[in-house]
Amino acid sequence: SSGINAEYGDPKDVVCSLFLFMQKDRRKVKLGFEGDFSDCVDWFLKGGLVNGCYWEFNKEYLENEDGHKILHLTYEELTLEKPAAIRKINSFLGYDELSEEDIVSVDKATSLDPTKLKPDQHGKPGRAKEMLTQEQRSRFNERSRVEFEGFEGIPQSYTDEN
Repeated sequence: SSGINAEYGDPKDVVCSLFLFMQKDRRKVKLGFEGDFSDCVDWFLKGGLVNGCYWEFNKEYLENEDGHKILHLTYEELTLEKPAAIRKINSFLGYDELSEEDIVSVDKATSLDPTKLKPDQHGKPGRAKEMLTQEQRSRFNERSRVEFEGFEGIPQSYTDEN
């Protein structure tokens, strides 16, 4: 059977990655943004994003009004707990259980070589602790608490200071 894989990340990390991605002027213009990091935080919190508001976009998958079979994965699961995420995807797709050797093979085949990436291409979870002020993190946490209220499976780190 088929389904949808919905992957989302901590909005605090998403805004940091987005800002680093937009550092080339042509990207900022294309994405409709001008300003510094603080401006980017405000823009993001007001719903500025190429595909629309981060929270609205993700809530559509969480609400699943059409009753689709959806596998919800977080970016943190895919990067910090990759073998478990591989097992979860495999199970969702209805395949037989993978051996440890198969897990290692899939992990290797789907990994990027970090030595070939530029510093701003490392979409590492937790970057928000380095880039956002306490006040900015609090604003994100509050927005996520309000927007994701009542939804199951939202990591606590999306709404709390972890």
